[in-house]
Amino acid sequence: MAFNIETAQPAPLAVIETDRSDDALVVEVTGDIDISSSPRFRTKILELLGTGPAVAVIDMTGVGFCDSSGLSGLLQLHRYCAESGIDLSIAPSKVVRRAIELTGLSSTLKLAG
Repeated sequence: MAFNIETAQPAPLAVIETDRSDDALVVEVTGDIDISSSPRFRTKILELLGTGPAVAVIDMTGVGFCDSSGLSGLLQLHRYCAESGIDLSIAPSKVVRRAIELTGLSSTLKLAG
């Protein structure tokens, strides 16, 4: 888990739309995704996906920690996109990639990079 050195607290979660075109959306996620932040992670991305892009990329290269609730959120986003016809890709950090690979989700989730 990435900690803020000054406060000894987990790194705060940020979910920011960084790029949008007529049919594509890029969302940057930074900080830690755990049981307390995963609902906000999922809700914010679902809100952005509600505009109906054809392609969506979740850039998680700035995520320092992701527990099972974060992985569950990714699966829920994957399911939503599959049902909505959105091509979803995830650009994982080393930590997120490792969690996805260890749980066998690499065969389900489309990883970019």
